[in-house]
Amino acid sequence: MNDNRIPGSMARAGVLLVAALLAGCGPESTSLVRGDQLWADSAYDRAIAEYRLALRETDNDERVVARLAHAYAVTGQFDQAHRYYEELLKRAPEYTDQAVYDYMLIAARSRARGDRFGMANAVDAASELRPGLPLGETSAALARYYAQTGDAERAVDFFERALAEAPADSIPALLFELGSVQESRGNCAEAIAAFNAYRTRAPRGPRADEARWHVGNCSFEVGRDALAENRHADALRAFDTVIRLGVPQNLVDQAWFERGELLLRQGRRDEALEAYYRVLERN
Repeated sequence: MNDNRIPGSMARAGVLLVAALLAGCGPESTSLVRGDQLWADSAYDRAIAEYRLALRETDNDERVVARLAHAYAVTGQFDQAHRYYEELLKRAPEYTDQAVYDYMLIAARSRARGDRFGMANAVDAASELRPGLPLGETSAALARYYAQTGDAERAVDFFERALAEAPADSIPALLFELGSVQESRGNCAEAIAAFNAYRTRAPRGPRADEARWHVGNCSFEVGRDALAENRHADALRAFDTVIRLGVPQNLVDQAWFERGELLLRQGRRDEALEAYYRVLERN
């Protein structure tokens, strides 16, 4: 899949934008005419200079502002493009699709060159104008960016969006990453669900053993939390999961001991003794 593709609706908006920019604002602006000629010749920096002059000649005509905003977007100058689009959309909201197209163009190019900060800024600007905008594979790239910058909440949001849009062969890796972020947030129940989903989809996957370890580790934490809240049945199920998986090995002894304690409280003396014997056998 081409990571830099723009969604079809936005691509059509881009075509309309180009058509609008070529429509002209009137013969009175010589700077505008020169700017269009320079733009056609790919002399982008000089064209931008002429468009800035044309703003004064046309008293900030919205079609000139649209030209300038688009020019900054095409040349990768997000801050300037954002500034002019914000100004433009206050007066002419019909340019919204064109702004979204340009922001996503910047995002795609930023992603291609490894500028994840630039990608995130551009997507934020586009999403502010079109909440719920389909992002394709950019969702996964943003999820990883936010996970690495410590913004776990946004990382989870984008991992969930990526899972909804990703091809089947990409889903296991996304599930593992989602589980890791959830575990880092202390959301062990959600982490277990993600890691188990990975194990179901990729039982012999490259990270299957890691996923199993994380399920065991999180199950132990879930058991401790349940024990602290006197939810003994939930605690017993969680400790049994650690025992069944056999990982993390350094927690299995404690899981057997906690199982014994819980069974003893329930009056299940023989089962409790068996659990205590297992602790002794392992040590």
